[in-house]
Amino acid sequence: MNVLIVLTTSHPTTTIYPQCTLSTVAYHIEDMTPALLTFAIDLVESNMSELYIKSKDGWCREDKEDEMQDITSRYLIAFHNDKPVGMVHFQFVDEETMTDRYAEVAYCFEIQVVPEYQRRGIGAYLISLLETIGKATQMEKVMLTVFKANKNAIKFYIDQMQYNYDEISPCVCLTRGRASRFDYEILSKPLQPAIRS
Repeated sequence: MNVLIVLTTSHPTTTIYPQCTLSTVAYHIEDMTPALLTFAIDLVESNMSELYIKSKDGWCREDKEDEMQDITSRYLIAFHNDKPVGMVHFQFVDEETMTDRYAEVAYCFEIQVVPEYQRRGIGAYLISLLETIGKATQMEKVMLTVFKANKNAIKFYIDQMQYNYDEISPCVCLTRGRASRFDYEILSKPLQPAIRS
């Protein structure tokens, strides 16, 4: 059964956490209400703008809005008592590899949880749900970009969620000197058996 069909407003998943029962709904960008889209963008800004400001590209809300409203954007929104408390912004994309082939991946652009709901396992649940969707849609892997300065996020993905530095991450494919010029790394987790080139 297609997970993206199951995860709709009429058939949300329900997960129980300490003092919190969540319903999670999948949306294509065309189905996102203005209020939900504003929630998602505001949450990224409140949680991440400080890290973006310190990065080489800086923070520009208009650029982030354009990215999050791309026609291929999809969302997972977690609700508690009908209030949105967490979200994943992702796309299905063909991503470059270190060979002449491209990989079909579920690319996680943002995963954010409202501060008062953090440290309850909601982020881990949402990324696991994205992995389930990726498997169901035959994606090769989940990929994401993380700021080097975001040490907690790197620890979360590598230690808790079993992600690794992707083959195209600067620290893997470049010399130490060249890699140091980048303020981000790319992490990934395979969802299918390795494809041999």
